[in-house]
Amino acid sequence: MISKQKGFSLLEVLISFILLITGVIGLIKLQVFMDKKAEYAASSIQALYAAESKLEYFRTRSIDGGNGTIQFDTIQTQTAPELVNSYKVTWIVIDSLPAVISGASTNTLKEVKVKAEWSDRWGETQAVTLQTMISRYSEFN
Repeated sequence: MISKQKGFSLLEVLISFILLITGVIGLIKLQVFMDKKAEYAASSIQALYAAESKLEYFRTRSIDGGNGTIQFDTIQTQTAPELVNSYKVTWIVIDSLPAVISGASTNTLKEVKVKAEWSDRWGETQAVTLQTMISRYSEFN
């Protein structure tokens, strides 16, 4: 008996449907991954801006604190986080390089670490950390 059957069998349709679904699921996962990374990039730029502005504030120092600047000795570790545009900004200051000036011991260098944190839409805490060293003496003093 010779069969001249034309068309597709149910098994062939099922296999092609499974392959199509697998490809679509892969594309959906790729889109979710790209969306997550794009949101992280946008948020990290804003967090970096918040951390940089705090570091720049510390760099506007002077010996006497004149003209809207801060004194070097007032740069200290923050006990409570500061909220900047919904980013939690914290900083740690470590005194370094002690020196003896006029018989009194004083620090001439401070290491500053600024951290900006935020929660993404999945509830995960993300953070950006910047670190620098600030000298008591400026080229402008």
